Amino acid sequence: MFGLLIGFKRLIRCLVRCFNKEETKALLVATGIILLIGTIFYHNIEKMTFIDSFYFSFVTLATIGYGDLHPITTIGKLFTVLYGILGLGMVSLSVGVIARELVQIRNENQENNQKNREDTLS
Repeated sequence: MFGLLIGFKRLIRCLVRCFNKEETKALLVATGIILLIGTIFYHNIEKMTFIDSFYFSFVTLATIGYGDLHPITTIGKLFTVLYGILGLGMVSLSVGVIARELVQIRNENQENNQKNREDTLS
């Protein structure tokens, strides 16, 4: 249980550090724009309601794919394939940014622990 709390604290610290970086802010803006493009596309081409088109865009972009909504038109199906591929890239980038930050935090913790041990022995 204690280890879970430490891991959760480390993840929160990681996310806070990630959101303070320009790279992450740019990734969030790009994701928002892509989500908006998908929402507008599905609303206009597939004639989905705004909330359904937003929901479908998010589910597709996040590569969740519940299967409750799907495109009907050929252009909608082609767009969805490309949109899904784009979603894979966005998810991969996001995971990479978070993983890199977690590794950096771990390395900093190890360096601090090593320094504390050396100070204690001195």
